[in-house]
Formats: sequence, C-alpha cells, structure tokens
Amino acid sequence: MAGSRRTPIDRSPRPIIDAEAVKMFRRGERLIAEGRTDEREYQKISTLLHRKLMLKPWHENVLDIDDAPPDAPHNIALWKHVMGLRQQLLALARPRLVTKVDDVGKGDISHAEPPR
Repeated sequence: MAGSRRTPIDRSPRPIIDAEAVKMFRRGERLIAEGRTDEREYQKISTLLHRKLMLKPWHENVLDIDDAPPDAPHNIALWKHVMGLRQQLLALARPRLVTKVDDVGKGDISHAEPPR
C-alpha cells in the first residue's frame, strides 16, 4: 500500500493582529509622518511587523502599500490581502470615541486613545 492515509487540511494560517502588532503599526505610521523612513528604527519595525502578520517576502509592506491596485493581475490577490490587513490595523490604531462616565446623559464625548 503506497502513500499516506493522512487527510490534508486545506486551511491557510491567518495572521493574528494583537496589541503588539497595533503598537508597531502606530509607531511605523508615526515615523512615516515624521519623515524618518530611512532610519534603522523604521526598518526594524517594518520587518518585525511584516513577520508578525505572517507575510512573505513577496508581499508588499503594510506600512507603505499603494492605495491603487497593481497593474499585474496575478498580484491583485496579494495586494488585497495586505490592504485588508492595513485597513484592520488602521481601524484598531485610530482613537475611539468614548463617553465620559461623569457626563453620561449630557452627550459629552471625548477622544481617547485605546489602551497600549
């Protein structure tokens, strides 16, 4: 009897976006805003975030991906995957609207940073 009886599971691993990934994304975005993309710190954060999100070397960088899809049709699926991760990170990294406990009923809403 040749071969294996093992049933393969057709499931690709999904990246885990946790607090550490969001923190790295925020720091990377801050470095981009400050124009410090040539510095070693940006390169390190970019690489660590790429690995954390389980992206391959041929995937675009989640910190500096183009908004427009690529011209090559075989790269569109890769672009959509990375762009989806970026959108999730942006949603988690942006400040949330929080109602102050003291002012409930008054409609006072303030911007608060999510816990780090």
